[in-house]
Amino acid sequence: MKKLLFITWSISYGYGTEKSLADVLNRMDQSKYDITILPLFKNSHNAIFASHIKVLDSLIDYTQENFNERQALDHYYALLANPIRFNKRIQEKYDCIIACNHNAPSYFASYIKSGLKILWIRGDMRELDYLKLDEDTVAYKQVKQEYEMQANVLKCFDAIAVISDVVQQTLADLFGITENVVKISNSVDNEKILALCEEKVTLPNKKLFTTLGRLDYNKNQILLLKAAKEVKKQRDDFMIYILGEGEDRAELEKYIRENDLHNNVRILGFIENPYPYIKHSVATVLTSFSEGFSLVLVESVMLNTPIISTDVGVAKELITKYKCGDIIDYDEKALAAMLIKYLNKYDGYKDSFDLGDEYDLATEVKKTVDLIEQTMQKTSVHNKMKKLPYPEVTIQDFELDHHEIRQDSLYVLRVIKNGVPYEYLIHRRSDNDKLIVFNNGAVPEGNVSVPVFQRHSWANLLKTSSIFCMDPTLYLNSFLQIGWGIGKNEDYYLENSSLILKKIISKMGIRLQDTAVYGTSAGGYMSIIMGIYLKGAKVVADNAQLDVRNWIFKDALDSVVTFSFDNIGAALKYKERFSVVDAFEKNHYVPKIYLHVNLCSVADNSMQLVPFLQNAESMKRIQEYNDMEVILHFEPEKGHDGIHMDDAIRFLYHILGEN
Repeated sequence: MKKLLFITWSISYGYGTEKSLADVLNRMDQSKYDITILPLFKNSHNAIFASHIKVLDSLIDYTQENFNERQALDHYYALLANPIRFNKRIQEKYDCIIACNHNAPSYFASYIKSGLKILWIRGDMRELDYLKLDEDTVAYKQVKQEYEMQANVLKCFDAIAVISDVVQQTLADLFGITENVVKISNSVDNEKILALCEEKVTLPNKKLFTTLGRLDYNKNQILLLKAAKEVKKQRDDFMIYILGEGEDRAELEKYIRENDLHNNVRILGFIENPYPYIKHSVATVLTSFSEGFSLVLVESVMLNTPIISTDVGVAKELITKYKCGDIIDYDEKALAAMLIKYLNKYDGYKDSFDLGDEYDLATEVKKTVDLIEQTMQKTSVHNKMKKLPYPEVTIQDFELDHHEIRQDSLYVLRVIKNGVPYEYLIHRRSDNDKLIVFNNGAVPEGNVSVPVFQRHSWANLLKTSSIFCMDPTLYLNSFLQIGWGIGKNEDYYLENSSLILKKIISKMGIRLQDTAVYGTSAGGYMSIIMGIYLKGAKVVADNAQLDVRNWIFKDALDSVVTFSFDNIGAALKYKERFSVVDAFEKNHYVPKIYLHVNLCSVADNSMQLVPFLQNAESMKRIQEYNDMEVILHFEPEKGHDGIHMDDAIRFLYHILGEN
């Protein structure tokens, strides 16, 4: 039996994505799948999942007696910022973790170390398009930061499911992701709906419009109320039922009172069976700012009730394919005109809309199971980090003096010092006495048990000799994805690695003056520090962390400190392991540095480059200083990612005088 963990926002209500998820999971074969759900929030005691499905305690439980929201939110954000702490909540290992949306569900899923991962995007990712915002606003910076966080997390998933054409196109446009993406439309249980819609309910003696959904800012029901106010200026033969609960209820009720709409608008609250109202409606109205899908639109069309909707989720797909309604703008007068149009033509009879099996529940269940099975067949957590196919030589550090560096072939040299393996992928070209040294950035998902040499394929492209360095800090715990060479307690791995490397370069017969050290992000940070120990070498650092204490992903630093120091307070003694300025001052030396920075990466500019320049102004005790050159790029599509391979190689050749 395969153990599956689904992480979702909430399981409290029976509408929308929560209902869709329940419909699918309740019908998966319980003899094959052991299903667990982790809801981030619990808003009610409603039970919409079958009894065999396990539900873990939510991160925030709004139903608790004496609920303290501030305390609950502090706890939630502490978990969001600390993957180690969050992992302690996950007691079991799962074969597959499915994040049931982007943002927080995907972040938490990425933290879990066991199992392959699938992201099931059930929301509208256009909210992350920061380019639509004014660059001078706080919102621009916040959304851009969220975008960069999401872009980083997306790399952790083995497959991605999207629920609509809109979501699939947004994923491609915003993040450039088109591989391992499958569309699984939300669905409805047609037979169940046709039965439920026959339930007898009290209907108004006026023509009815229905809207369903949580009462909140995004659902934007206030627009419908404003339109109702406009319609009432011309006629009174209509009623709007609002089905749902949420934080905006009081505000909506106030608007109804103040504008004398109580005979034309009623808020019914959460209704377990909304289908009789939908069936007897002139149209179903949706005024949301964003939707990943909007299941109620499909349900409405299945009941032959047309839809009036803003251009969100599946609305345009449905209306284009099945001629079942109209798209509206965010304008109350335009919406009022549309409502009047439908009132004028409604005579009790409706057109029939045949959706086929595209949105049938059985189709969604089958596609979901197929995605999980196919992903598990193609991908295993154990083969994500394969050992590279290079010969290996292992020696003790005292043996290095007698080790002969091989020429014209790639091999791994492992040097054991104090029980720690320092590993280097070496390619000494006999026809070239220039050298490029590479350092790793973050390793997505961690689980590092074999040496990782990022960009190792460049070795055969380069005219120069090359060495690729592995950071043994990553071996301290399978949870770590990044290490910055910090090491263990008093044992500074990056210093040890640099001094071993210095000896290797000498044995290669290459001058440090003919050596360039290159890395991006965390690899850029390690390259700068390494340049201190390889005096004479030049350093090229691209979008590098310059003070890892300022790194935007605080959980990454917390994880390294936790596993690198038995006593976390001891980390305070080693400022030079966390800040390049402190490292310069401790070693009285600044190497020649070429600092590439993308102006379009907010985190690198505001959290790294600017504080670095400010701190560098007041450096003391520097005995030997080489110039630093800051090279600013403007590449909106790259964000934190480094410059292109061809550009990087061309620049490295340039500073080495290699034509």
